[in-house]
Amino acid sequence: MLKHASLFLIVAFTALSFNSKAQDNAAPKVDTADAVGVLIKSGNIKCDSAAVHAKNKDTKGANKYYADAIKDYKKAAKTNANSFAAWWRLGAAQAKTNDFKNAVASYEKALVIEPERGEVYRERGIAQLALGNDTMAMHDFNKAIEKNYDDYQAFYQRGMMREKGRKLQDVLEDYGRALELNPNFTEVLMHRGKLYYNVKKDYVLALNDFNKVIEVDPDNNEAFLWRGKTNFSGGNFKAADKDLSRYIDFEPENIDALITRGAARININDNSGAVRDFDDVIKLDPKNVIALTNRGIAKGAMKNFAGALEDLDMAIKLKFDYSSAYINRAAIKLASGDKKGACKDLKAADGLNNDKAYDLLQKYCNEEDK
Repeated sequence: MLKHASLFLIVAFTALSFNSKAQDNAAPKVDTADAVGVLIKSGNIKCDSAAVHAKNKDTKGANKYYADAIKDYKKAAKTNANSFAAWWRLGAAQAKTNDFKNAVASYEKALVIEPERGEVYRERGIAQLALGNDTMAMHDFNKAIEKNYDDYQAFYQRGMMREKGRKLQDVLEDYGRALELNPNFTEVLMHRGKLYYNVKKDYVLALNDFNKVIEVDPDNNEAFLWRGKTNFSGGNFKAADKDLSRYIDFEPENIDALITRGAARININDNSGAVRDFDDVIKLDPKNVIALTNRGIAKGAMKNFAGALEDLDMAIKLKFDYSSAYINRAAIKLASGDKKGACKDLKAADGLNNDKAYDLLQKYCNEEDK
């Protein structure tokens, strides 16, 4: 457009031709690719700043920087609609602000430009998952793995999706592949450890995974909780007490941790410590029948039979069909000389189909006591 205007001036105003031509030569030439690159670089810097704020749990600050980055990426995409980097980074920034619908749209435009980029399928899958589009998310994770079999993040994401379908072997295969590619991937180790603990009841394998998490990330407090629970289930009560104490130092109101540590302390004869744990639970949840029952057991072990019976009575009042409370109350009654009351409780537990109750009835109770 500028050249044609210059030619017109030469024809009509010959005397001005020299000045006009000089102005034409001095006109800056815009390099579109370079302009897009500058915008993308600027957006990256803002995203880095946003990440710092996010790490410091400053959501407001993080969102401001992400919003500024999004403006830059949008401008870059508008400047050059065929810029893969502009659409890809725009989608990533939108996802950071939980704008998953627009993130999906941006990722789709990036994939039109470079359809072989597996990492974009993976990130689009994560956004689809956030939108509740599970089928589309699974399609994207499969596509990401098809494009790049070394994408450990894609295997991790697909593994978590498969957990929903309870396909345990498939899940373990995906997590196993992710860990082959990145042995220190703590998120996968945590998920796999929980599967071993909750589903397979394989406490040795679960312990291996939680040990590895703590080795890689010694400040991972959740790993101490799960390793403590695993040690407890595996019968290593001292180790459970130690791990759970480490966790409770940072999360003093976690009821699960307090109950498990209290139970571990009963098993290592630290009954006063156990009572303190159950006291803390009952302050947080006065109707927690497990804490009341276990506190009754600990008090009974300390020969505080009146206190034990008070706790067990309350547990049964709150949950009349809690057979463990009946069995433990029977034990306290036997220890305090109330055989008839104990046998009555064992009979009640037997009526609730408690596996231990029948044998205890036969052992401690005569026909007339029953």
